[in-house]
Amino acid sequence: MATTHQPAPALKSDRRRVAILPIGSIEQHGPYLPVDTDARIAELLAQKLSVGLGEEMALLLPALPFSCSWEHAGLGTVALTVTTLAATIHDIAKSLMRWETPFLLLLVNWHGGNDLLGALATEITAVEQIPCAVIPGSAQVGAAWERSRMTTAKDVHGGAIETGIMRAYWPELVPEAISGDAHFEPQIAPAKTQPVLQAIGSYGITRQGIWGAPEDADPEKARILIEQLVQSMVVQVKALLELVDQHQGQGV
Repeated sequence: MATTHQPAPALKSDRRRVAILPIGSIEQHGPYLPVDTDARIAELLAQKLSVGLGEEMALLLPALPFSCSWEHAGLGTVALTVTTLAATIHDIAKSLMRWETPFLLLLVNWHGGNDLLGALATEITAVEQIPCAVIPGSAQVGAAWERSRMTTAKDVHGGAIETGIMRAYWPELVPEAISGDAHFEPQIAPAKTQPVLQAIGSYGITRQGIWGAPEDADPEKARILIEQLVQSMVVQVKALLELVDQHQGQGV
């Protein structure tokens, strides 16, 4: 894969088709996980996707560390407004257009509060004349969480899944012992998770920033989750590239 560690001439290739931009988030993840957890996982997915697509096909861009994480506002969180994030990604797309390379721009996201990226990708495709898409989608991530069967808890933030991934890939950043008291699932029914986070925030609705069961974290199941998710992403991107080529070849 190509990266920005290389000189400009080395980045030019007729086979370079995909530009991958990891979208991170700096936000509180409770007392056990680092505030850059989402940024690390987005970059991990992006790196593995780049490798899966092949050395010549993908350009891996540096991660954007910040995004729209206002639902976690408070100690540990650094958030951007919707307009700032949108303007930044628009500018990146404009810059890539100047490369004169037929890129598909992929926004690789892990942060659950970045729902705006779907609408933004559609807008960039229309306005900047560069095909753009978000991967993995929230439904795809949710399905991967369910398949992992890591916990029976409602695992939303800083729980078993994210703790398991951090232990699998960055074990030095996670304490070995996590108290069962960390497990917290607020009683919100019949309200839904995202509206509650939007209206109240994670600090307001949780006890210590955790929504889930971090004590159930399983690094091996987490590795399987990541590998299966990446395999699915690779298949989707290859299919999407074929469809983009067909669309552009028809001049529509």
